[in-house]
Amino acid sequence: MSSRSFAKPAKTALHWLLIPLAAVAITLWPTLSSGVAVLQTDPGDTLLNHYFLEHAFQHVRDGQLLNPEHFWSPDYFWPVKDTLAWSDHLIGPAVLYGALRTTLLPDPYHAYAGWVSLTLVLNYVAIRKAVQVISPASTAPWLSIIALVTSFSPAITTQLGHPQLLSLFLIGPILVLCHKLITTSDPKDFNISDWLMLGFWLLSNGIFNIYIFVYACYGALICSFIHLVRRLKARNWRLQAGEHWKRASAWLALVVISNAIIYRPYLDALDTFGKRSGEEIARNLPKPASYFFANDNWLLPPLFTHGRFPEGWVSGVEQQLFPGWLFLVLLAAACITAFKKQANDDHALKLWLIAVAGMLLGSISIMDFSLWPWLSKLLPGASSLRASSRVGLMIILFAAPSLALASKHWSPGLSRPKRAVGVTAGFAAAFASIWAIGQHSFSLREWRTEASSINQALLDNDCDVFWKEWGDEPSFRAHVQAMHIQQNTGIPTVNGLSGNFPKHDWPYNRASGDDAFGWIGLTDPGEHHRLRDQNDSLKRCVATWDSANQTASVRTVDVKGGVPLHLRKSFQPSRVLFEDEGIALASGDKDWIWMRLKPGTNDSASAEWILLKRDGRPIPATRKDYQITSANFEGDTLLIRDTNANEQLQYAWRISIQDGTFKGQTMTRLNPSAP
Repeated sequence: MSSRSFAKPAKTALHWLLIPLAAVAITLWPTLSSGVAVLQTDPGDTLLNHYFLEHAFQHVRDGQLLNPEHFWSPDYFWPVKDTLAWSDHLIGPAVLYGALRTTLLPDPYHAYAGWVSLTLVLNYVAIRKAVQVISPASTAPWLSIIALVTSFSPAITTQLGHPQLLSLFLIGPILVLCHKLITTSDPKDFNISDWLMLGFWLLSNGIFNIYIFVYACYGALICSFIHLVRRLKARNWRLQAGEHWKRASAWLALVVISNAIIYRPYLDALDTFGKRSGEEIARNLPKPASYFFANDNWLLPPLFTHGRFPEGWVSGVEQQLFPGWLFLVLLAAACITAFKKQANDDHALKLWLIAVAGMLLGSISIMDFSLWPWLSKLLPGASSLRASSRVGLMIILFAAPSLALASKHWSPGLSRPKRAVGVTAGFAAAFASIWAIGQHSFSLREWRTEASSINQALLDNDCDVFWKEWGDEPSFRAHVQAMHIQQNTGIPTVNGLSGNFPKHDWPYNRASGDDAFGWIGLTDPGEHHRLRDQNDSLKRCVATWDSANQTASVRTVDVKGGVPLHLRKSFQPSRVLFEDEGIALASGDKDWIWMRLKPGTNDSASAEWILLKRDGRPIPATRKDYQITSANFEGDTLLIRDTNANEQLQYAWRISIQDGTFKGQTMTRLNPSAP
């Protein structure tokens, strides 16, 4: 067999497999070289996203596919329901994760590392395929270099700490369609079928991540503006159906229905928490300096790093948008090439550079001024995105076509030796541009050992629900670990981490388990959230980890009426509502009704204060014109009469003297002749 017979397969393997695998090895070296004994980047959002992936996998594995309540209400932030819609659902990424988890990598943490690796490879493959279609005249090495510096850009691989943002491979077909949208010689050739498929690919990103969806729509919006300008100049507004418009309509309808189902719980969460403020979104938009700003752990460091930039040049969250020096060099070269004589008639290159410039200018914030507040109104879901700086990731990917189109003008007529030297130097520069050194990671082995010990302690104590206390560790680590313990044991946890937290001062930074269970009983989470059953009979546990002795311990918290005993004993009344020889009703710092039955007045009486609750919520002491006028016993029930003298109405509440729960009421009109 001749050497030529092997040349083509070897080149194919090099450009489509070996290069992205080498980039993955560089990017994930701490994780892969340790055999997943360590994990990037920290035990916060990294393991939070792993929890969501594993939750989706277990949901399907356990035959719960037709039970949406089970999916949207995982057992963290107990007793609150519908908590998954407070964060990224990761439904799309979970398909890849589940496939790996089921077949090649049954260990959940190895499956996570495999999912990240596979996702990064697919990103590269998608971008390279797109630029190959967009610029077929470019050489294979240039296309690979461009796919490498865009899909593995430092701005993108920095998101290993936010892995929900890594599934970018659907951007490939969007770039191909946007290329046709802005460059087709006759605008009417972009037909109805093309528009429908563009909508399909854009909405498909919604199944993966809302940020990717919104910012992909942003790129398509800028390209659509260019298309409309070209139509306006051509005075041609005709639309042709296209060959496959029926098939495209069916695909679009399917993804619209899928997104409608997925995002309905998010609309409910939006009603609970409200939209992000416009000021918060504007504050987090990219600044010009953001594209030269990152951590200092890159082999070729950026111009600005933390603590090393002029005051006020970088502000807001997640501003590390440095795309890598080779990307910036190639983008500058593409701009120069567009105006050189040999590329003067390359309208596609110029139009793509205009699109990239439009995306950049439309989203950047200069001296607190930006066009984004107006442009974002055209983008569904944009008002809910806090980290608006993430639009920079999409700008980098949308720059890939312009780099590819310019590259066909960069090495014509070079001899083979010079071309080989140039290719070698190009790949060396590309890998150096994406290479991070001293990457952030943590010991997953130690983390798993700790979690496994707490798992067993909770199971040995037959706990029904638990809270994990913490000492010196960050609170986010304890909350995420508790979520994983919940997932492994099936025991609900009061801990939790997400984009939002339960309303009314949920104890994110307060480690005490007594405070956590007290928060449930002493606040009113049911005012804003749907709640699970909170029977006093549930065994409430507090788990702690002794790092010095490497042991886990568990203690229980006794409650009555949902309130821990020590809190009832320590309650101090500030206002007496009713009192006689056998009973006292009062309110404290929070305007709720507490009762105390004096010893000897009833078999169930005790000196402890009990909070009165109706439908799981504390009963307020101030109720407009109503006030408590009397109370007496009827067996194991306390009858409290709540009277409105102005309207001559009286309600008789039936309250359980065991736990203070509301059992019902009757109404009496004090003056029957009153209207």
